Amino acid sequence: MKRLRLAVILSVWIIIWGMKIQAAADYRVFIASDPHYIAASLTDGGEYYQKVLDSGDSKFMPYSEEIMDAFLAAVLEAQPDALLLTGDLTFNGAVISHEALAEKLRPIEAAGIPVLVLTGNHDVFNINAARYHGAEFTWVPFATTELFSGIYDNFGLSEALSTDTDSLSYMYPLNAETRVLMLDFNTLHDYCGVSETTRSWIEQQLRDAKEAGAEVLAAGHQNLFQHTVFHDGYVIEGAKPIADLLRRYSVSLFLSGHLHVQHFREENGLTEITGSALCSYPCQYGILENTGGVFSYETRRLDMKKWAEENNREEPVFQHFTEAAADYMTAHFKAVPAEVTDRAELEAMTAYLQQLNLACFAGDLRSVQSLDPDGSLAQRWLEEKNLTALYVSSILKDAGSDFTHWKSQ
Repeated sequence: MKRLRLAVILSVWIIIWGMKIQAAADYRVFIASDPHYIAASLTDGGEYYQKVLDSGDSKFMPYSEEIMDAFLAAVLEAQPDALLLTGDLTFNGAVISHEALAEKLRPIEAAGIPVLVLTGNHDVFNINAARYHGAEFTWVPFATTELFSGIYDNFGLSEALSTDTDSLSYMYPLNAETRVLMLDFNTLHDYCGVSETTRSWIEQQLRDAKEAGAEVLAAGHQNLFQHTVFHDGYVIEGAKPIADLLRRYSVSLFLSGHLHVQHFREENGLTEITGSALCSYPCQYGILENTGGVFSYETRRLDMKKWAEENNREEPVFQHFTEAAADYMTAHFKAVPAEVTDRAELEAMTAYLQQLNLACFAGDLRSVQSLDPDGSLAQRWLEEKNLTALYVSSILKDAGSDFTHWKSQ
């Protein structure tokens, strides 16, 4: 009888203890990167603004308001434990855009969903901040780190356990057993890098978290690892020491953006998930869940049709911009070989590069082989032995992969 009673007590204790741990540790966060939001008052959609868009990388900027409103509506509906915005919040860092975005974020906080923001390279000290009107533009004030901090003070910074004195990095308490390390790599003195002061601060925060028995989830705008052919300006200076530091304190996941490419890469126990741009095809964001210490991650695309119907608005049409990706690719990479004169061959090569690029940005490469069943188009690009060839090669190395879903071991 005593043995039975002891067994019952032990079982109840295990259940209660397990429920306590689960309740404290489990969480679900939404993550979006690179919305590149522009305040409506900064553009009339005129000639000069269109020229800027045509020379860019096919962002859906004419629908900046609609995309952000639809995303925040999805956040409110889902009620996650937090919303992480990992940089490039605005289109060229105009103070007006930051202020307008902060107003849009206030209802999220008011609904009890903490919003944690980071700077991106477009957000601070951006001399291209402008208002576009007709065939002209005028410069407008851009955000400094001080202005950024003031505008977004209530979105992570003021609630932080600690803030760095040399950057806008901070440590946020997500729950009793989880802290979020938000790392700013966009200071004026260390663009895309980390100072010794900040590195020391990071180590102290990781040490404090370990002593408190808290796990740490880390995030930044630029990347710890190289995910594509692009390195300079994408992978942070001093990335290896930071990655080693995270590993030393058992941080297993780092969230980033900047590339506009949905991808993940694991190196020696540390996984980086870099999210695609909210403002570009296919307008997706990430959902990260931690259940019993196991991470799961998936992307979700904005349902613009649903948003338009619920708000009695016309559904945005993105087709023009996805088609423009081909023009951007050929211009950016100077991709089309001069000796290709056959129009049908040129169109086939360009269409293949466009679709390959879209698959890469979406992070779903499971069907890329079907774009070129006999491999002839890929081979034609690879023969060039230039940047385009390197880009195509890097994508094809991941052929068959799905970077829209991930689960920790």
